[in-house]
Amino acid sequence: MMRMMMMKMLMTRFNHHHRGAAKKATVTLLFSRKFVFKSGDNDDDDDVYESFSLDDPRMRNVLDDDASSGNFFIGHPEKNGRGLYASRDVTKNESIFKKKKKKKNDNNNNKAGGGTEGRQKPITSHPTIWNYDLECYLCLGELSKKKKNNNNNNNEEVSSDGRFCSVECERDARASFYETEQTMDLRRMEKYCEENELKFPLMALRIATRSVQRSFRLDANANANAKASVQFMVTQSMRKKLIKEINISEEEVNQMTPEEAARRIRENEEEEEEEQARTNKKEEGAMSIDRKTMKKYANVAELLVHAHVDEHQMFPSWKEEHALLLQTLESCEKIRDSEEEKAKIRSVFDIRWYADLTTRFHLNSFKVEYPVSASSSSSQGDFRAMMEQTLTSSIRTGASNGSAIYAYGSMFNHSCAPNVNVTWPERNHLVEFVANENIKQGEQLTIAYIDLNEDWSLNVAKRRAQLEEAYGFVCECPRCVSETQN
Repeated sequence: MMRMMMMKMLMTRFNHHHRGAAKKATVTLLFSRKFVFKSGDNDDDDDVYESFSLDDPRMRNVLDDDASSGNFFIGHPEKNGRGLYASRDVTKNESIFKKKKKKKNDNNNNKAGGGTEGRQKPITSHPTIWNYDLECYLCLGELSKKKKNNNNNNNEEVSSDGRFCSVECERDARASFYETEQTMDLRRMEKYCEENELKFPLMALRIATRSVQRSFRLDANANANAKASVQFMVTQSMRKKLIKEINISEEEVNQMTPEEAARRIRENEEEEEEEQARTNKKEEGAMSIDRKTMKKYANVAELLVHAHVDEHQMFPSWKEEHALLLQTLESCEKIRDSEEEKAKIRSVFDIRWYADLTTRFHLNSFKVEYPVSASSSSSQGDFRAMMEQTLTSSIRTGASNGSAIYAYGSMFNHSCAPNVNVTWPERNHLVEFVANENIKQGEQLTIAYIDLNEDWSLNVAKRRAQLEEAYGFVCECPRCVSETQN
């Protein structure tokens, strides 16, 4: 209760969210796909923007340009926080982030790590700790799919680690954070989060672990940045590398998509990096953390809104969580015996970093939730068992399948009559934002921050109280204003 009261006080101070979208408004354009209008000549001043009406010719040029490549732009209205606006007319059931015109020969990647067109990959995600045995440790997809594959006599490649739903997720996790995490002792952190029903410390730990692994990988091999220069259009160099250096047959290379070829090259480079890292360790002792790289990846969520909390106002529990996070990171076998490396960890992941990141989680995280899939049998007993498992999972975890933060998802403002729905169509952490009505060009795109399917949401006073407690603002959306007046 004390923690909730303190959060309410802090969120009230940080009153940035949507309070009611007007059909016509003066908007400061923060971002569109190609244009950013800024006042003044100081390129370093990213906080000074020029305001203009939606009817301004310059705005019309941006809208017309974005209409060919996307459905939105980011703006800052006079009275509300930044938000997303329709850059063209959007029809009901249309995906907000799906490009209007599909490129020729553009193959969608439907795998959990790929990012199907219109669906957004998270900045980070994490399964709820109580559901480790149900969800993929990376994409939050169902582990039951993997188990079914294991029971079938097919030739599908499956994960060798029981924590992932597919070999793709296992590879992506190992390349991103899992290699380093496996050398850490997470038991105290996980026990603390389970006992206190917490999810955000584990999300923070994942970002930190990814940052550490990236700093080791890049520092271990100074040439690792070369892989970023691999372009899909440089097919001849890719073919040469695949055939002559990786020893893949020309016939197999001819059948590869550019994405598959790039993946095989990346995997080969990672193997070479690991071999080089082992050589470096033998020759020079323990590998050194590249602090600059680690700090860069530690701040991947810095564009998300947050509430600044002075250190003397921070919750005691935050400091306890932060101390556990540092202990977990310092338990990494590449760090534990080096005071110099521990000092780098403490300087990058200090209490200010943790507090700012935690408020970003509070204000921007999404609860990833989908029902457990039915078994191959369609009997009433199986269906009932499926629903009971889903209900039990949701009740015991609070966050159900897991939690995630998204770059563009964090830009949506709230409305109690939203024009955009949030869905997880692939039953994993890939999110899709879909228009639930026809939306006119220039209209603000909104989602609901609360569950409008609950009976209590029919009461405007209860809705406003819930939003004020959780996000620190009194909702002034058209629905709340209308219901209050009536």
